[in-house]
Amino acid sequence: MMTGNIIDYLEWYGDFDFTVLPFNEVDNLILAELSYAGLAGIVPEPGADAGFIKVKEAAGLLKESGTMETSCRLERNAGLLLYAMAEGKRFSGAELGKYVDKHDFENQEQFSALHVRLEDGTTFISYSGTDDTILGWKEDLNMAYQMPVPSQEEAVRYLESTIEDDDRPIRIGGHSKGGNLAIYAAVMCREEFKERIIEIYNNDGPGFLESMLEKEAYREVEKRIKTIVPETSIVGMLLEHGESYEVVKSTSRGIMQHDGLSWQVYKNGFVELDERSKESLVIDKTISTWIMGLDNQQRVAFVDAVYELLTNAGVNNLSDLEHYNPSMFNIMVKETFGMEPKKAKMVRRILRALITEYGRNMVKKIRDSR
Repeated sequence: MMTGNIIDYLEWYGDFDFTVLPFNEVDNLILAELSYAGLAGIVPEPGADAGFIKVKEAAGLLKESGTMETSCRLERNAGLLLYAMAEGKRFSGAELGKYVDKHDFENQEQFSALHVRLEDGTTFISYSGTDDTILGWKEDLNMAYQMPVPSQEEAVRYLESTIEDDDRPIRIGGHSKGGNLAIYAAVMCREEFKERIIEIYNNDGPGFLESMLEKEAYREVEKRIKTIVPETSIVGMLLEHGESYEVVKSTSRGIMQHDGLSWQVYKNGFVELDERSKESLVIDKTISTWIMGLDNQQRVAFVDAVYELLTNAGVNNLSDLEHYNPSMFNIMVKETFGMEPKKAKMVRRILRALITEYGRNMVKKIRDSR
């Protein structure tokens, strides 16, 4: 069985239009990943006179801009995906527009989204997941105790304000946090917009606090939600999910399976598995039990303390951690000792509880496997 990833899929089926090969789950992931690309100044913003730009033209402008050379890995991979989309008739004539990319440090919000008008007459609204910034990951962590977070509110406003001027059927999706935003927007938008939504795609995105799943509005759209996770899903298993999920094979290991480009494609679908890996199940149980053991005040204090530790050490992007150097580590250690005694004690206690819970679940896994 010959398998590949979404780039390979574009090579295999890039010249098949939607009358020959209808929209499928692999197309969804391609469009979800596309929103990571740095498209400011290339794709028109909402309300811009230019309206929309074709994928082929946008790919050409991105190449000319030279920004790919200095982009983070997420943006660079999404840019390469755009180039591949421009090569075949399936996506080259699709139109991109209503692009938003926002970073609000005061409100701890990172939000990006765009419209993709496909030649089958539908629009795919792609919500970007968390980018490389520590700010973006801070907002993700805030979801453990807060709903809505600013980007969830922004997702609803964006949906309602950008689809009033046409009546095309809509698909909504995203990868990572983008999948969470897609579900939240679909649940919370006005009824007249909700009726136009065909499908909602959540590609390994976190869930919600339990109160969300209890809403009647959530149950109204639940059957239209399609959640896809890799075998060792970690991010996608955070918090609560009401919908079922599809498990797909990845070529990466551990947390790196979160990368959608590692998900394996066979023909026009993903390589499906019967269940998640044992590692994913252990980590899921560990984090769930650990979070449930903390009250809201402890969750807030812990998240804020970790964010403070990283930013004070000069870590603004996750990629900063990839380029480890002793001075950065020394600064982080000093910051730990420099915390208020009460806060430092709280951080150590919560981390100790996490490590203990992980150990307990690993022991159970070993016993159960005998």
